Amino acid sequence: MIKFTTATAPSKPNRLQPVFAGDDLFKGLPASVAPLARALAEARGFKASAGETMLLPVTGGQWLFAGMGAAHAKQAARAELAPPLAKGFSDLVKAGARGFSLDLSSRGFALDPEFLVSTATEALLMTDYSFRAYRTRERTPEPVQVELAVKDQAAAKEGIKAGRIVADAVALTRNLINEPASVAHPVYLAERAEDVARSVKARFTAIRGESLLRQGYEAIYSVGQASQWPPALVALEYGKADRKKPTVVLVGKGVSFDTGGLDLKPSSGMALMKKDMGGAAIVLGAFQAIAQLGLPVHLVAVLGLVENAVGSRSYRPGDILRTKLGPTIEITNTDAEGRVVLADAFALARTFNPTYMVDFATLTGACRVALGKDLMGLFCDNETLREAILSSGIATGDNAWPLPLWQGYKKKLDSPIADLINAPSDGMAGAITAALFLKEFAGDVAWAHLDCYAWSDGDHPLFPKGGSGTGVRLLVDLMPRLIGAHSHGE
Repeated sequence: MIKFTTATAPSKPNRLQPVFAGDDLFKGLPASVAPLARALAEARGFKASAGETMLLPVTGGQWLFAGMGAAHAKQAARAELAPPLAKGFSDLVKAGARGFSLDLSSRGFALDPEFLVSTATEALLMTDYSFRAYRTRERTPEPVQVELAVKDQAAAKEGIKAGRIVADAVALTRNLINEPASVAHPVYLAERAEDVARSVKARFTAIRGESLLRQGYEAIYSVGQASQWPPALVALEYGKADRKKPTVVLVGKGVSFDTGGLDLKPSSGMALMKKDMGGAAIVLGAFQAIAQLGLPVHLVAVLGLVENAVGSRSYRPGDILRTKLGPTIEITNTDAEGRVVLADAFALARTFNPTYMVDFATLTGACRVALGKDLMGLFCDNETLREAILSSGIATGDNAWPLPLWQGYKKKLDSPIADLINAPSDGMAGAITAALFLKEFAGDVAWAHLDCYAWSDGDHPLFPKGGSGTGVRLLVDLMPRLIGAHSHGE
């Protein structure tokens, strides 16, 4: 936990001091500190490269110099500012500081002060995050007292508010992913979605259990019918349709646990499958933040919530499922369930007549093989939406990489007895064929699919081990871009 205060100049004996490569690194610092810092930097070869830190004990406290990289970082985007601030915060706290000043008042930051403070707030809160719900043998640490030194105090207060909104949304996403599947089952996830809707005064609807079957959502129902927790489609709606602003529908895959179904995963492949609802968690977190920020958009979140369990009622290889939108699916692999869930989620999403539709899903291992865990695979053939998402990824550090909706592979989805199969068996181009499957249900909407990992191995302070929350900041940043594109008729 962090408690923020503001001041026009640093006043605490402990300090987190950003420094830029290429500067006289310690220019403007107190005479009692600058010579010591220069001597230590020379001895250690400290150059203020991005992410490089140097700890200097001083009388009554300690200074942690956080290298921000080249001087152009003074005008940098969030993606360049947040990681070194996170590293500096982490190192200073590990050195025992439970209170310090973060000096944003000088050093020549050529940035809007509100943006600078919101970025710092967001980075520090994301770094401080930990999931402690089940830890019984350690005491909860005392809050870290952080004084943000900024000359414009009004901007500082607004920046803290905005940064906390985004960081809280990331924490919500992480918490949902980190909960064990015995807790975060479809009913629980629907309840948390309703809580979010209530908190931001959004409209909430849910179609649960047998009601899905009665209303024609056979695909999602079939995937979840073996679980003790009934499947559900839930929708949250913020704002109202208006020609002056876009309708953006976010769709999230919410498989609370994926055994693979009757095509059972090996234990090694099942170990992290509580995170298979990561797409829904990302969408829900982003929805909360965008609504709390009051952005002028008609925003909808649709979550497809199921558990892919094994039992006497499990759906089977060879089953033919009829989707809400009409096309039939021959099930060739019960472990390719996410796309089947999304087929019906897209049907509900399209009832809101979206200007743009974006889905997040932990969909394929093939995408992880191609891009690793740090890059999301982006499939989108609408230029405006694709470029906006890529720009938001670069700006926030929630990076995506474009992959092709290669029509030559569409024939891999052909079925001799249904409209399409859910998964080819040749092991080739798995991320692409999954995206092509989804495209069959996206219709003519400007649509983007992000194949994400949703998990961090804890190899960077900004992303502690567990649910990563990657994608939330991208979506928050994306909204003004789509609002602007809509206003310009793009």
